[in-house]
This record gives sequence, structure tokens and C-alpha cells, in this order.
Amino acid sequence: MEVSRLPLPLSVFVIVRRGSEILLLRRAHTGWKDGCHSVPAGRLERGETLAQAAARELREETGLQASAEELELAHFMHCREGRGGKAWLGAFFLARRWWGEAFLAEPRKHDELRWCEPDHLPASMIDYVRQGIELSLAGRRFSDHGWI
Repeated sequence: MEVSRLPLPLSVFVIVRRGSEILLLRRAHTGWKDGCHSVPAGRLERGETLAQAAARELREETGLQASAEELELAHFMHCREGRGGKAWLGAFFLARRWWGEAFLAEPRKHDELRWCEPDHLPASMIDYVRQGIELSLAGRRFSDHGWI
């Protein structure tokens, strides 16, 4: 019997800490989840480690610099949501050490950058990102989302 293997896309998410606050971006101009808040995030590209992809996405979206070696993998999620309800994997990293001034480095994708207390995330948070933030900060390493 032949086994069918499922290739899963992988996304990275970066929870940037500034004291007790975290950095949020509001999506805009993309046609997908516009008006919703997230953390800096994106897809893994060929030839990158997960941490390198997280550091790159952080830089591309906010201008902040972080060493891939100092990013901490905090949570891993098996998700089924998004365009077409397809399954994908998400790796959430904590950035406690970084440098630079945060700004909207991709205004064609975001229209707001703000610092927020994790206990007071906006109602407009993307639900799987909210789950990833909450579980990352609680020390829970794995979860599923969207399978029920």
C-alpha cells in the first residue's frame, strides 16, 4: 500500500517583547484578514532555518533586528485555517533581545504598529495568532487549531 505524504507549508511568527508589552501589526491592503492584528510573521523560504526566517520577517515587517540564535522557539501549532482551509504548521518565536526602532516597513501590508499588553489584546486579533501568543507566554509548547 502506497502512503500519501502531505507536504505542509510552514509559517513563522515573532512575539517581540518590550518589557511586558508585545508588538502588533494590523493587516491592510492585502485582501486577507485586513483590519486584523497579528505579530510579525511570514513563510519559511528555501534554504532558511526557522529562526532565520523569523529574524528576516521581523526585519522586513518592522525594521527591528534580532539574532536568529537568540530567538526562542516558544510554541508550535498545527493549524487548519486560511485560504481554502488547508493545513499548515506555525512556529512562534519569542524575541526578548532586539535592536532598532520599530516602524511600518511594509505599508502595503500593514497600516498600524502598536505595543500592547498580552492581557489586553485587541478583539481584532487573528484567532490562531491570539492562541499562539497566549500559549507561548504560558509555556505550552504545542497546540492544534481549526480541526474541530
